[in-house]
Amino acid sequence: MKRVWKTIIPLVLVLSLLLTACGKKAEVSKKEDKPKEETSQEEGEDKKEQTGEIELPYPKLLQKDGETVGGTLNMALVSDTPFEGIFNTFLSENATDMTLAGPICGSFLKSGPDHEIVDGGYCDIEFNKENKTATYKINKDLTWCDGEPVTADDLIFVYECIGSKDYTGVRYDSDYQNVVGMEEYHDGKADTISGLKKIDDKTLEVTFKEFYPGIMWGAGLTYDPEPKHYLEDVPLKDMEADDKVRLKPVSCGPFMISNVVPGESVEYVPNPYWFGEKPKVDKIVYKRANPDTIVEALKSGTFDVVDGINVDSYQEYKDLSNITLLSNIENSYGYIGFKLGKWDSKAGEVVMNPNAKLADVKLRQAIAYATNNEEVAEMFYNNLRIPANSLIDPGHATFWNADQEGYKYDPEKAKEILDEAGYLDVDGDGMREDPKGNKLKINFLAMSGGDIAEPLAQFYIQCWRDVGLDVGLQNGRLIEMNAFYDMVQKDNEDIDLYMGGWATGSNPDPSGLYGRKAQFNFPRFATDENDKLLAAIASEDAIGEDGIDYDYLLKAYHDWQEYMFEQVPVAPTHFRIGLTAINNRVNYWDLNTVSDWGWEKVGLLSDTPEKAK
Repeated sequence: MKRVWKTIIPLVLVLSLLLTACGKKAEVSKKEDKPKEETSQEEGEDKKEQTGEIELPYPKLLQKDGETVGGTLNMALVSDTPFEGIFNTFLSENATDMTLAGPICGSFLKSGPDHEIVDGGYCDIEFNKENKTATYKINKDLTWCDGEPVTADDLIFVYECIGSKDYTGVRYDSDYQNVVGMEEYHDGKADTISGLKKIDDKTLEVTFKEFYPGIMWGAGLTYDPEPKHYLEDVPLKDMEADDKVRLKPVSCGPFMISNVVPGESVEYVPNPYWFGEKPKVDKIVYKRANPDTIVEALKSGTFDVVDGINVDSYQEYKDLSNITLLSNIENSYGYIGFKLGKWDSKAGEVVMNPNAKLADVKLRQAIAYATNNEEVAEMFYNNLRIPANSLIDPGHATFWNADQEGYKYDPEKAKEILDEAGYLDVDGDGMREDPKGNKLKINFLAMSGGDIAEPLAQFYIQCWRDVGLDVGLQNGRLIEMNAFYDMVQKDNEDIDLYMGGWATGSNPDPSGLYGRKAQFNFPRFATDENDKLLAAIASEDAIGEDGIDYDYLLKAYHDWQEYMFEQVPVAPTHFRIGLTAINNRVNYWDLNTVSDWGWEKVGLLSDTPEKAK
């Protein structure tokens, strides 16, 4: 299957915020015992597919017969911003870098129909609730591209880096702290992590303090090894900038990086020590492509695959004769975030500010009701976005509450809520003051990127001004992606509202985004009731004798979704239908969750790409 993101990551397009690990790209799937029936190019051109509660405009699978010819697979990385190029799964902090890591990571772990970890990847994991353990069993033939075998030491190395006091990344969280001995190691009270037991070179047992459902989705588990023999001599504080991470990473997937033009392109060639099926192309080239020119590049055949093509130009490419379109529901959602506090780095937890400008839940509810996401989907996204009703996305169809009403556009209700809460236009200028009669100026932080970024931000601002709220762009302009990240993470004191998006990964547990001890809790929302509801999702009570107790877990997820709807620390805006454009010479691409797709299986049926007629 195509790449599934195993942990939380940012949407690095118009709306962004951070974290990821290698894996496969996610999409929605109802519980099923086997993959859906294959859809050929001819069958799929006009076929619409039903997925959960959402109808997809195109199939998820393209598969063609024919002899492949080797050659170069040209991949587009659609972005108006140079990529960082951190090819390390515990240091990278954006989805773009992890997209680029796809060919070198492959599928170390494999996903089941609910995105849970199942056997069949390069490594299997055996779970034991009674002993509170998860045991990695690495394929005996899995080898790094320099000829060294992948071993349990490479997994331990990842844990020790994340747990190190010198680690400055974002993955040391409550899930990793649940590993026995991790906190003692982090605090310098132990030289090793006692919960990690190396059984043999290919087997590692991890023991947890508590064994909760999220572990079966990867909580506290590393989804990829990193080469200890290659990186252990690089000081952790310097590792992110080192050539061994930036230019010459060692990989264990089907491909290895052969050349990097920083910020612009990455070339890959087959891993000579790859244990699996021989790759069908001689080279892969990922090249950055400007969103403004991607349609012309598609027409000319410059790129064989544009994965996650921008949907705002959909009308320009949807009928091109030289491409096939695939679609899926992504494990992601956009949102409007409310800054409600700060991150206490010493305590390692969120601290709410009762005096925050948007601390009043009634004000937040009014802003949510005043947000016209229905018109945004139509005007800006060609109806390839779905107004979101929840903070669990339909990519996790089992746990998403499709029946929750959500904040449907209702400006009159927004005005009524504001009136009742005391937000009135005291001075007659058309904008409301706060309940004390003070001017209420709300700063809105939005990110630059693409043609629609500015008009989209202004559309939302106008929605809020229409109900009498004086909202304006922070600093009077859109903010470049990296600066935006920095301001949101560091709780810039001027931010009241911001526009973000999460790619949520395979684990549906929202604790990593909204838990009290989650660095990714960017709205800085923390209450006793939220702690209680998240604890229910993560309770050992959700695991029965025969595995997951879905009745218990479903109720826990629905209870949390309802509470977050009421408190609205963030207002979800849209779920995403992702589109992939594929040149007609490509033989195989698959967006299904349960699949045997791999980079080594993708081939070309002709020496030259097809051009649009």
